[in-house]
Amino acid sequence: MEKTMKVISPEGLPLGATGRVSRQLDNLEGKTIGEVYNNHFKGELMFRTYRRLLKQKYPGIKIIPYDQFPIVYVGGDAASQKRIAKEIAAIAKEKGCHAIITGNGG
Repeated sequence: MEKTMKVISPEGLPLGATGRVSRQLDNLEGKTIGEVYNNHFKGELMFRTYRRLLKQKYPGIKIIPYDQFPIVYVGGDAASQKRIAKEIAAIAKEKGCHAIITGNGG
């Protein structure tokens, strides 16, 4: 019996599939950054590390921790992923996020 494997690319969707892309921020000074966790590879440790390093480099930065956003699990159906993405976008907008750090390896 032949087995079939599904592979998820770490590169994400091709640019055309994602629609529009936001402009890159020139600087993070004074910006609000949200964290969105995919529940992979020691995110609790990694996000603490990101926070510490970003605050050292950009003292005026504000970080909204991942526990204030839904956790995004890899896989699942497209409708659920779209619903969660909309929830995350709404929370990010409500909290004044200029950017989001997403995922954490896997």
